[in-house]
Amino acid sequence: MAEAILLDDASAQQGSAGLGLTVAIAWRNLWRNRRRTWLTVAGISFAIFLVAVGMAFQQGSYSNMIDNATGLFMGQIQLSAQEYVDDQRLEHTLPNATQLAAALEAKGLAVAPRVQGFALVSVGERSFGGLTIGVDFAAEQQVVNFFDKVSEGSLPQAADGVLVGEILARNLGAAVGDELVVLGTGKEGGVAALALNISGLFRSGQSELDRTLLFAPLQTVQEGFFLEDEVHQFVIRARDISALEPAQQAARQAVAEVGVSTPAAVRTWPEFLPELTQSIELDRISARIMYGAILVLVTFSVVNTFLMVVFERTREFGMLLALGMRPSAIISQVLLEALFMWVLGAAIGLGLSLLLVGYFATVGVQMPGMEELAAQYYMSDRLYPGFSVALFTTAPLILLVGTQLAALLATWRVRRISPVVALRAG
Repeated sequence: MAEAILLDDASAQQGSAGLGLTVAIAWRNLWRNRRRTWLTVAGISFAIFLVAVGMAFQQGSYSNMIDNATGLFMGQIQLSAQEYVDDQRLEHTLPNATQLAAALEAKGLAVAPRVQGFALVSVGERSFGGLTIGVDFAAEQQVVNFFDKVSEGSLPQAADGVLVGEILARNLGAAVGDELVVLGTGKEGGVAALALNISGLFRSGQSELDRTLLFAPLQTVQEGFFLEDEVHQFVIRARDISALEPAQQAARQAVAEVGVSTPAAVRTWPEFLPELTQSIELDRISARIMYGAILVLVTFSVVNTFLMVVFERTREFGMLLALGMRPSAIISQVLLEALFMWVLGAAIGLGLSLLLVGYFATVGVQMPGMEELAAQYYMSDRLYPGFSVALFTTAPLILLVGTQLAALLATWRVRRISPVVALRAG
């Protein structure tokens, strides 16, 4: 028994020593041609650096686009009656709005209730069609940033105050302090009439909004259009935009707890902003093609490197085969050399990309000429890269597989080398 244990220990030590020797030889072989090794390592590191940094800034631009699209006015999640999604008519409302808002807030969600109705907006003898939206201005500022910049005047403080788009006010010949009359149709078909005082003007930068929208206190619009404790829509902001599914599920639970009789729809931004989703996906596809081409080119350069290795060391491999070394052992040693090249390239590429992304994540990248446009659309004039584990592991892992396959492909002919012929080579 003791002899068996000693034999096992001796075998383990011998195997460990053999592995250490193989690693040492593979590392030494890398530097037999330093220039070629460093050129291959540089290609690997440059590809990883380029792909990682490109993906980080790409992710940052997507986050910026999503934040701008959802944060301006639309919100991240919308809760409304299913009928209202299909047909935005005044009578398609959600009942028990106060209780439902409290249930949503209890789930940790920021909620802004809205009602809206089309009406004729008049100042003096001038009249234009407009969309009157009743909002809770304090709640809206927790969900969207549409009301952060008022071009003139202020947000309504009184129950009869109204915030009007600049273009609509100009068409009406109205200014801050003027009286504005809204005439529409109530829920039950009666005449909805509101007399409001213009407390402020807004400029969203989007002419279709500035030409048609006006905002008044929620309760005022509800009373004017004969809506009781009803709303057309809840605009919701989750704690983390990257985890919308839990927030969506929480909203559905709140609806079930309140027992809303009307079938409700809880939609996230990809559902009500499909154009944004499609543009992002299209950009991702084109970027993947470009990144894939870069990685494939680098992989082919690795193939070329190891084809040269096999060509130059044919005599050496023939001698090893003549001494009884198996072809698989020779291939394994060359694969280990490819692994070392990848480790060096990945370390350099990831180190440089992390330094660059970390720096720009703090200071951002200034976008020249975008200052005015950014201010107009409430956007940042700087681009900040995104950061995630996937961004910095995708390219290295793909190249790990690529370099191993490249080395395997280049050394596969070792299995067909004849020791006699190989020893005569060179």
